[in-house]
Amino acid sequence: MDSVWCGAYRRSGIHREIRLGTRMGFSFHENPDCNRILNLINQDSRDLVGGVSLQLIAYHWSLMQGDETGLADAYERLIGESLIREVGDRCLLTPTGYAQLLDPECAEVEVESASELHRHGGRPTEYSLRAVLLDVLTRGGGKSVRLDELTERWAVSGLRAGELRDAIDLLIRDQLASLTGLRRRSLTLTKDGTAYVNGRKPPQVLIQMAPPLDESELRSRGVEARTLCMLAAYATGEAAQTRSVSFGEVSYRLERLKIPTHRVFHAIELAHRLGHIDFDDDTQTIHLTRSGDKLYRAANGRAVQWAIGQAVREA
Repeated sequence: MDSVWCGAYRRSGIHREIRLGTRMGFSFHENPDCNRILNLINQDSRDLVGGVSLQLIAYHWSLMQGDETGLADAYERLIGESLIREVGDRCLLTPTGYAQLLDPECAEVEVESASELHRHGGRPTEYSLRAVLLDVLTRGGGKSVRLDELTERWAVSGLRAGELRDAIDLLIRDQLASLTGLRRRSLTLTKDGTAYVNGRKPPQVLIQMAPPLDESELRSRGVEARTLCMLAAYATGEAAQTRSVSFGEVSYRLERLKIPTHRVFHAIELAHRLGHIDFDDDTQTIHLTRSGDKLYRAANGRAVQWAIGQAVREA
């Protein structure tokens, strides 16, 4: 293989080089934003002739904290210079643009890497996997993504391919998303999923209490959000009577009710996210809010027994 073809193959979008967390790209264009788009096309395209979806370019652009105005202006300039064209929902290279990306004289340079938002060290937790997929799914304000597009987003985020199936199972189990469509399947947020995404983000101290992911629990039976919140409010209210409202005390009371470990943390985090409990970072204690107190008062003996049965059955 001669040196010119080696250079073209290296820039074909098939071979990608990562150096100590810094992505290497090429000086395809003098304008930084135009150069960023051409590098994204080079990196994200399965083949350069087929181009890449506009949605995927916009998603990858957002990971690098680029503003929408800069993206639109760069698109317009590249189209005006006959380097790219839009066909339907895809961005394709023109013959001139294709030649530009294959130019063996094009210098290799460092380009801006995608955000480290999705990268995590160590063993993932249910919380971390849930949070990552919800961000990938909803980035840009959407609520539904086709599975092929979702796979591409997951890949350009630098995430492990094997974790995507687990993450999808997790959202479906928790009734935060469902598979929709017949011919072109999509992952779509449910009403509970939308409420979860719009809810309060948990403090870092609470996140650190999330148990490690156990793949055997991913396909257990789902439990409604209100049921889990009722259990969290009930355990918090009962613990408050003994003047102990630590995370550990609430978890212990839920575990005594035979609630599976993975549902214990999710119930507490969900109740916090939806505003039924507050978590104090300094004292690491949990307190019922007004809505949480209403849930606790509604959790009479029969209601609690029903909620326990729902949370435990087929877990």
